[in-house]
Amino acid sequence: MARQASLQSELESLAGAARAGSEADAVDGVVPQAVARPATADAVAEIVRYANAHGLAVIPLGGRQHRGLGNIPARYDIALDTTALNAVVDYEPEDLTITCQAGITIGALRAATGAAGQMVPFDPDIPNEATVGGVLAADAWGASRLSLGAARDFTIGLRVVTGDGLISRAGGRVVKNVAGYDMCKLYIGSLGTLAVITEATFKTLPLPHATHDLAHQFASAADACSIANEALLGGLSLRSAVVTRAGDRWALHLALAASEAAVERSVSEIAALASEAGGETASAVSAEVHPVRVRLATLPSRLPGLLGDLPATATVSAYPTLGVARVGFNDNAALSPVNGAKMIVEMCPPDAKQAMDVFGRAPQSLPLMRALKERLDPNAVLSPGRSVGRL
Repeated sequence: MARQASLQSELESLAGAARAGSEADAVDGVVPQAVARPATADAVAEIVRYANAHGLAVIPLGGRQHRGLGNIPARYDIALDTTALNAVVDYEPEDLTITCQAGITIGALRAATGAAGQMVPFDPDIPNEATVGGVLAADAWGASRLSLGAARDFTIGLRVVTGDGLISRAGGRVVKNVAGYDMCKLYIGSLGTLAVITEATFKTLPLPHATHDLAHQFASAADACSIANEALLGGLSLRSAVVTRAGDRWALHLALAASEAAVERSVSEIAALASEAGGETASAVSAEVHPVRVRLATLPSRLPGLLGDLPATATVSAYPTLGVARVGFNDNAALSPVNGAKMIVEMCPPDAKQAMDVFGRAPQSLPLMRALKERLDPNAVLSPGRSVGRL
């Protein structure tokens, strides 16, 4: 307790705000000694330098939406709460760019850009809780990846703190930027193992003139997936396409976005396609939450067969045009590859993680990834053990 109080006192002097760690800050059951809540990038750097000097491990936390993703941390002493870094630093609607701090929520970012008729195309499940830094660190994406891409596609600059406490920048604040290596793509999806993201610059997009959501249900997953792919190949105004299971039938949920005329045409043509395939209008169904969730990836042509082989008790959210499905299970018995699909375990009880790497078989590039980790975080201060190959 004395050591914990001393650490908390040190962090208060560095960050201005700190408290004792609790279960609410745990990552896979590991509770930190203390939580620091810095309000500036300089304070983040001071905390990381302190941790580096004292052999302590730091895990950044934002909206805490992705704590279940990743391997069990090898060490975890300090939770670095980024939510005080929540400002819009610079917004130039005419230049189609916005720079913000990493702790701002996606909901607040939407409000800032929406006032100018623009958007940054994030689509987390809980936008008013998910933070920019957390979404980038987890490389989280949703159904709109079909049309708008993933975070790597519209991130043009990052400000980060590396494991030795140095502040550095990757990319820039302009769209046309070719200065050096694109380090942004290394930091995005690294789960905070290479650096703490403190600031990000994004390309913005205009908000669509019209949107429309519709859903049809079919007798088979193959029919639902087929309609989605036909709509995409037909040039219809798809923002997203998601297939879910609805009892013994399969529902296709489509979001449309474009001009009013294009959306009207798309609604009409999709209705005709669905009718020909025996589809019926469906209503939205709230998905049951299971303690185990995996992400399966395969060829889009193989996805219907994969979905058909899943147990009836599993919940499914599949992206037919991408060949990806998020599947929920009640127990750990399902933690094995399905039909040769690539599998990432997005969430499961910590005891199930002890005997596996949640990212699957280590890639051939692991030695290069390990060398990069050693270069940017030589003392394994940042989120040790959480990434691919337990880096």
